[in-house]
Amino acid sequence: MKKSSALAAVLTLGIAATATSAFALENEFHGLFSARWINSNFNGTQLTGLRDTPTLLNPTPGPGPQRYGGNGQYEPGGLPKTQYSANIIEQRARLQYIAKANADLKLVTHFEIDYVYWGNSSYATGRNQGGAIGADSVNFETKSIYLDANPCKNVNMKLGMMPNNDAFKGVMFDADMAGLLLSSSYNSFTPSFGVFRFADTGLFSSDNVIGHKTSDMVMLDGKFAVSKDLKVGGAYYLFRDNSQGFSGPNQDIKMNALGVNAEVTGGPLTLNGFAIFETGTVNKSYTNGFAGNLGAKLKVGPGTARTEFLYTSGDNNPTDGHGSAFYGVTGQLNAEHGYYDNEMVILGRDKNAYTTDNAIIFSSNNKNQGQIGGYIGFDLPINAKLTTAFNAGFAAVAKDNSSKPINLKTGAVNKSNYLGTEINAEANYQLLEGLTTSVRTAYVVLGDYYKDVAINGTPENPYDFKLIFKYTF
Repeated sequence: MKKSSALAAVLTLGIAATATSAFALENEFHGLFSARWINSNFNGTQLTGLRDTPTLLNPTPGPGPQRYGGNGQYEPGGLPKTQYSANIIEQRARLQYIAKANADLKLVTHFEIDYVYWGNSSYATGRNQGGAIGADSVNFETKSIYLDANPCKNVNMKLGMMPNNDAFKGVMFDADMAGLLLSSSYNSFTPSFGVFRFADTGLFSSDNVIGHKTSDMVMLDGKFAVSKDLKVGGAYYLFRDNSQGFSGPNQDIKMNALGVNAEVTGGPLTLNGFAIFETGTVNKSYTNGFAGNLGAKLKVGPGTARTEFLYTSGDNNPTDGHGSAFYGVTGQLNAEHGYYDNEMVILGRDKNAYTTDNAIIFSSNNKNQGQIGGYIGFDLPINAKLTTAFNAGFAAVAKDNSSKPINLKTGAVNKSNYLGTEINAEANYQLLEGLTTSVRTAYVVLGDYYKDVAINGTPENPYDFKLIFKYTF
């Protein structure tokens, strides 16, 4: 009896100690819920789904399978000029749980549940499924799980699957990725160093060894505050990709990227920008790429005027052994980067896009064509609950190549590299604390790059309208 009592006491103490340790955690919960109605002749149509690229030998290929309602680049070539308007209701929920042991140690987790559109499927398995009657689908996605720790003074460590972006407005990479990131701060200087693995296909390659066919990145970044009005920075990225069947069937990329950035403020005006030089090889083709950006913000009365310019180099003959196309990180689906400072909806990737994510220029590389774009905008708050914004922009390809669509009337490509001009506007109203409703509409006047590339003429000018409800906590 005494032995049983002693054993019970030990078990009770053990459970109490475990409970005390667990209860010492500080638990944080954050997240969002969003539902949006999309009416568009651009999103949700065959123009933005996967399909074969038109060529001189096959100028009118059939459309490929629609993947998640469209996820990629605008491709009107060889399709009817007039498209039915799509009506989509898309839904997303995100849940974030943070287990904080103390000020220097926490575990960060982030999960996502999407319905790419109401009515798509039920009793299914896979991301973005379950939007039809009955639901009951396995569609729980893991975005990121990582350890965030301060192992010693002035040093922060993040380890695991984490969000990470470049120092150049996202034109190279902006995605969740697995790796180790060390950062620090010494007065005005903030350095960081990281190693990341984007993909490992070794087990399914000819080597049959994990770690032999991979896509990896090493990053070194530094920022320095010269004064309260002047900040400068620089970064070096090494990309090594010989993975098979991940972002391409078989590739060999060795790329060095070196860039600088700066921001200066004088009174109501802020100027910022960057320059990136790339050198290396892409599939044994020696490549030098370049990207340059200049942005400005000016306080004007109650609002703020904005302007952005972006150039990325292209290549008019990617197979001649001497490349000049700018390199941006890609993954299994498409570009794992995005330039959102231009505030475009159709010409560039929309900041409000979820799973339905399409653009005329979807990636910095832009099918090895590069890009030239100029953009202006004005943010105007009306009152504490209502804000508005108005934007316009133009874009062209930097170099034309075999990716250019065929003019079906002439049987040749058009001389023009002009993609089009976009105008858009948005309004955001706070219904309740944490709950916002937004309206965003956009219209693009297509350039002569697309003249007569559709079956019966020039494609109709694309438009997009979104009504968004968003709750964040």
